Parts: sequence; structure tokens; C-alpha cells
Amino acid sequence: MLRGCLAVLLAFQSRPVFAAALKQLNSAVQTTDYGAFFDGNGSIGGSLPVRAGKETKKATRVAAWDYQTLREAKDLLSRGTQQLGAGPILPFTFNFKEGGAQTARSAGLEGFVYAEWEISQTRGSASIEHHVQDYIRYVDALLAPVSWAADARAALRQIDQAYANPREKYEKVMEFVRGYTESLRQAVKAADGAAWVRGARIYEIFPRAYNLQSKRENEGSWKGGKQETKFFADFADKDLADIRDKGFDTLWVMGIFPIGEKGRTGTGGGSPYSIKDHSAVNPDLGSPDDFRAFVARAHRLGMRVIMDFVPNHTSMDSKMLDEHPDYFINRPAQGDTPPDGYFLHQDKSTGKKYWIRHGGMAGWGGKRDYWIDTAQVDYSNPMFRQEMVRTVGRWVEKYGVDGFRVDMAYLVTNAYFGGTWGNEAGSSMPQREFLEELITEVKSRYPQTAFIAESYDRWDDLSSAGFDLIYGKNNMDRPGGHHGWFDAVASKDPGWIREALKRSEFLQWQAGGSDMLEFIGNHDESSPARVFGSWQGGAAFLTLLMPGSKLFYGSAEIGYDAAVPTDGKPLPFSVPVAIDWSKADPDTTRFYNETFQAAQQLKAELGEMDMEVLRTDTAWVGYVLRPKDAQNASRKAAVVIANPTDRTVSVSFKAAGGIEYNGSLPPYGYALLRY
Repeated sequence: MLRGCLAVLLAFQSRPVFAAALKQLNSAVQTTDYGAFFDGNGSIGGSLPVRAGKETKKATRVAAWDYQTLREAKDLLSRGTQQLGAGPILPFTFNFKEGGAQTARSAGLEGFVYAEWEISQTRGSASIEHHVQDYIRYVDALLAPVSWAADARAALRQIDQAYANPREKYEKVMEFVRGYTESLRQAVKAADGAAWVRGARIYEIFPRAYNLQSKRENEGSWKGGKQETKFFADFADKDLADIRDKGFDTLWVMGIFPIGEKGRTGTGGGSPYSIKDHSAVNPDLGSPDDFRAFVARAHRLGMRVIMDFVPNHTSMDSKMLDEHPDYFINRPAQGDTPPDGYFLHQDKSTGKKYWIRHGGMAGWGGKRDYWIDTAQVDYSNPMFRQEMVRTVGRWVEKYGVDGFRVDMAYLVTNAYFGGTWGNEAGSSMPQREFLEELITEVKSRYPQTAFIAESYDRWDDLSSAGFDLIYGKNNMDRPGGHHGWFDAVASKDPGWIREALKRSEFLQWQAGGSDMLEFIGNHDESSPARVFGSWQGGAAFLTLLMPGSKLFYGSAEIGYDAAVPTDGKPLPFSVPVAIDWSKADPDTTRFYNETFQAAQQLKAELGEMDMEVLRTDTAWVGYVLRPKDAQNASRKAAVVIANPTDRTVSVSFKAAGGIEYNGSLPPYGYALLRY
């Protein structure tokens, strides 16, 4: 049962002004053009502060930044610039005068000023002003490796020398750092061609199971006669528009490659992630021209298309393995019966036999887990790395795809790959991260291309590599902490959910590092009904009404679930499955249709939104939605609240701008409050 309500009567009129403290954090001193510290006379660097009033001209220059300059700016903001011989600078830790400490949520200027804002709101700035010299040293260290930040360093030194009183120095330092940071943030947003993905609403399709004929029959638009032939050729404008009209602007067509036959498991056609050719379209889904036309149709209807990139492995009979066995973790065969974790492969051109590692990952207690229908590639091989970079670039060049969801991305970071396979790799690991090399090469040529990491570890490595989004599933151990969205809402723990909301609030605000891609399901997870039970409505409501990027798995909107005992996915890979759209659960369908509509209405009323978490220590959770454009007096605000517990809870809060509420929520209830 999906419990809740999608609207609550208007509580009262309030001034539609973004009066919250977080908005104040974004307000630079109006009379100073901080952008002049890095924008100069048309290029990075080279001038003293001047009066504001060059916004249009500045935006034009910023948009011309090359990708390397954009990378430097993002490192400075949120990923940490590189210390000579010592790696990236870490998040700053504030020590309180009265004892205790708080580490910033990220490295860089954004993490620093955000943490200072949080502490000032909760404890008061008097608790941290005594360490002002440490703040100057930290900011100076961040700026030092960046050639175009010399003027900012000089300005910081001038403040240090000009003010002896610690309180006054603290205020002047923070005024400068906030203003410089905000100006740089806005410049990065203007220059980032892939910024679109940070607000993308992504609809994931499993093409083998999508069953267009059943969908059209259920809608009454099937004309009978000839059956559908190829997915990409048959997916028409109306099919795209149906998804777009639900509020989705991006399609992820999952698993479009030819699937390996050797070692294939199950009867469903094999795993889409056991890939025979990373450069080809699965002929069962259509021709290369069909896929190119599909992408063009989506673009014409105002939608973007992303696809998988699977870097960690291929199928056991892949084209790459046939052509380059040296690109794989291997050893010379000693007989025809390989040990556990290997399979036998014979080079067709030389007749030489190899034992090839199955694709895998480090499991509990150091024991490896293997995907037994795959072959493990070797990221110590520079030639292999270059080939994978070329392969990804060709998909953008030939087909116009807009981005890539990178499968199990953390497995190919130097730290993880070296720790798992280092003693078996063909050579030592290159110093450069492959994923940074890949993203830099592709974005330098195609700046609008987005990269999304499926990852459950190594958040900071992936953010530094240049990923725009990282999966929001689990908690990660990192400086400043990380609370993943999916596991938090599945836990039904209000405190955990609130911490995940705070993490999301920060990641949506910051412009330098990766944002979190929130979801309540995808092709790897069990259906939302199985994961959340009676809490499905509240979990979905909280997720889908949040601003920022969201992922939704096609057919979840009708409650479809074809899981089998050996494969808990709602659309299993191991057995044949085709969505029967006529078997839609009416309550689930009604709920999602209303929630999709509510999300679109909020976007229409508020425009681009900021989220402020309601920081209460209660059994319910919630957030305030306000327009980013605070000057638009015709717009108001909204509040989303939810109760993840199995008991009725009282709800009472006051928020900036005159927003307040007193009421209650039933077990697993949720509500949208409009102001």
C-alpha cells in the first residue's frame, strides 16, 4: 500500500525570497568583481579587483575555458589541488575552541567555506575564529599550484598583513574566500559543458525486456500485423515522448553490445555485461544506423542518450581477447585444466595457449569474487588503455551519444586494480589514473559528454578523475564522510536518511566535485516493492521530488517484478523476460503518475531549485525546496516531509522565510506542502 498525500492546502503566504543562510553563503560582496582574480583581461590571471558590471563579457570568456583549465578550477573548488610530491590536499578539519572538531565534506574551497558556514550556524563563528592563520595557510596551499591564482594569493597575503586583530582578520579572510569561491563556482558552471547531467532525470531501459508491442497493445496504439523487428528501429517518436512526458529528459539504454556466448549462463540470452565487442551494437537490437537514428530522434524530441561503458572485463570470447590476449590478466597455460579463477584460451594466430583470469573483484577476507562468463583486462598495459579511450571517443563521434554510465568504475582505479591484480599484471601500474585519462581525452574533444560512475568505493578517486555523477547507494569511509542514498532510505532509519539528505544537499550545491545520482532501483537491485515494502511510497516520493539528478528503472512505474529465486532482479538476466504492460498494479501506477506530475509541477512553479534539509532530530525527515532565482518575487517554496517509521509521528518545524507547519504523518506517510 502506497500511503501519503501529494498535496496539502496552502499553509500561508510567505515572501518568496531565499532567506536561508545557505543562500547567504552564495552572496559575494557586491562591489567587488572577484572574477577578475582569475579572469583578468580575457584570460586566466593578471589583474586586481575591479567593480562589478562585466557579467556578460565575463561569461563569454569563461565559456571559452579549455578542459584542462576547467579541471584545475574544479580541483581548486572541491577535489583538492596537487601538493608537489604529496598528492591532493585533503579536506580541512576545523578545531573548536571548546574542544572537538569537524572535517569539511570535501577538499578545496567549497568544502572549506561550506564547513565554516555549517559551524557558524550551529556553534557560532567564535568557536573557530582563533585558528585564522591555519585558514590562511590552507587556502594559500590550495591556490599555490594554480598558476592563474597568483593574484588571489597576493590578496590573501595583503589581508594577513593588514589586520592584526584576530576577529577582524577572520572576518576579512572569510569575506574574501567566500566571494572568490562563489565567483569561481559561477564561472565553472558557465564553462562546464556537461553540467546538464547534474539535473538529469534518467530513465533506464533494458531493451531485451522492454516489449514495445505489449506496451502499445496496452495503450491501444498497436495496429496489429507485423511484429516488432529491431528495438532501435521500432522505438518511435511516440515511445520517446511517452517517457519524456513523465518528466524524464535522458535515456540510458542498458546493455546494447553483442553478448558473449562462451561461458554464457542461464537461458535468458546472457548477461549484457559479458561483452563480445565494445565497439559494436548488438544486432538483435538493430544496426549501427538504427542506433544512430534512435539517438537523433531522441535529440529531436529534446532528450539525451547515455550508454554503458564496461571497462573492467569482456566476454570470454571477445574480439579483443582474440586479437590481443596480452591486454588481459594471463599466464602461459600449463596444461588444459586451469586453476580456479582462470579459463583456457588459445591464440588463433599463433596457437599459443593461455590461462586467462575471469573478471573479478576483491571480496570479503581478501577472497576474490569472479564473474565466470567474463575475462579480466589488464590496466597496467598502456596500449590497452589507449584502445579503450579510443573506443569510448568513437561512440560520441559516430553516434552522438551524450554520456556514459561506467560499470563498476572503482574496480579500475589504480589503488583498487593494483591491490587486486598487481602481482599478476603484465607490468607496474602507470602513475596516471586511467579514468582521468579517459575523461580528459573525451571531454577535451566533446565537452558536453557526461560520465557517471557505478561505484561503491573510492569516491574521491573518481571525483578527481572527473566524473560528473557517482552512484548514491552505500556509505563510504572517506574524510568528511559519505552517506549513500539508496541504503539510507532502505534502512528506514530517520537519522541515516537525514545524513544522506545533508550529503546530497552539499553535493548539489558544490560545483567542483562529483554529484550523487540518487535512485530507488536499477537493473542490479530488487524491485522497490521488495526493498522498501510499505515504505516504497515515501522512499520514492522523497527521492523523485528532490532536485538534482535521478535514475529510474523502466517498468518500476507499473510495479512489474519478474524476479526468480536464483535471480532477484525485477527483470532477470538469467531467464527470458518481457514486460507485460497489461499487468500494471493500479495503485503503483497511480502513485508514480501523480508523483511524476508533482515533480514536473514543482519545476514549473519554482524553476531550478535549491534544497535545504530540515535539520531536526526527529522520527520524520524532510527538506525545503526554493527557487535558485531569489529575485523572482512571483515564486514561492515547497516542503517535502516523510515518515519512515511504522508509527504515527508529530511533525512541527519552522524554516526561513516564514515557513512553518504543525501536523502529523501516518506510518510510512509523506506529504508535499506548498507555500
